[in-house]
Amino acid sequence: MLLAFPYMHSYLFPEDLVPDIRFFDPGMTEEPDESAYRPDGLPLDRKTAVALINDSIRFGEQFKDPGEMAYFGAVTADDFYEGSSMSIQAQLMQQFDDGQGTKQERKRNEDRSRAQFILLLAWFFEEKMLELQGLEDNVKNTWQALDKGLGVDDEDRLESRVVDLGSAESHTGGVSDGQEVQLPWQRIIEALPAFLDGDAVLVCVDKEIFSFWDDLEIPFAPADAGLGLPEGAQVATQPAWRFAGRRREPDGMGSAAAQVTVAVIR
Repeated sequence: MLLAFPYMHSYLFPEDLVPDIRFFDPGMTEEPDESAYRPDGLPLDRKTAVALINDSIRFGEQFKDPGEMAYFGAVTADDFYEGSSMSIQAQLMQQFDDGQGTKQERKRNEDRSRAQFILLLAWFFEEKMLELQGLEDNVKNTWQALDKGLGVDDEDRLESRVVDLGSAESHTGGVSDGQEVQLPWQRIIEALPAFLDGDAVLVCVDKEIFSFWDDLEIPFAPADAGLGLPEGAQVATQPAWRFAGRRREPDGMGSAAAQVTVAVIR
C-alpha cells in the first residue's frame, strides 16, 4: 500500500502523480473517502474522537497564536496531556482501565490510543488550514472582482501606481497573516506505524522534509519498479524515530520503534 505522507487530505498531494495513493483516515468522519485508508479496529471510535478534539479546541482557546497550540499539541503527547485542564489523558486511558485483557494487551491499546490521538490532532489541524486557505482565497477573489468593477486595468496599475485591491491583506488567518502552521510530521511518522501493515510505503513529496532527512544522512536507494512509483523515486527503511530526527529510541512509544519504509519523489 502506498500512503501519502504527511498529508491526510487528497487536495494537498499532486494529482495523478501516484495513481494508487491512499490517505490515512484516523476516524474523525462518519465514512472514509474513496481514497482514504481507515484501519480496522481503531481504539477510539468516532464519538470519542470528536469529544477529544472538542476538548482540545477548548484547551487551545487559551492561546492567542494558533501556532502555539499546534506546537504544544504536537511536540510530545505527554506535554499536551500534562498541560491540559481537560484531563485528555484520562479520557484516552479510562476505556482500557476495566481490568479486561492482559497487562500487555492494555498497554498496547493505550499506545495505539495515544497514536490515534496524535493523528486526529494532525488531521484536524490540516482540515482547519484548508478551510482557512479557502476563506483566504474567497476574500482575495472578492477584492479582485471589486478591483475589476472599478475599472482598474493593468496599465492603470503600472503607470498610475494604483493599488491592486486583490493584493490587500484579508486577515483571515491564512498565509498573508503569517499564521501558517506546519504539520507536525515528526509526530505523525512516529504514530502511523501503530496502524500500518508491513508492506506500507509512505510517499513524500515535501522538499523541506527531504532536506531534513538529507541532513540526517538517511541512505535512500532507487525504488523497486514494482512499487508503481514515478521514475527517480527513492526509498529508505529506518525506525520511525530515526525519520523523526531523534538520536535514540524514545521510551514509552512502541510505534516509534517500528521499521518504516519511506519513498521520496523529488
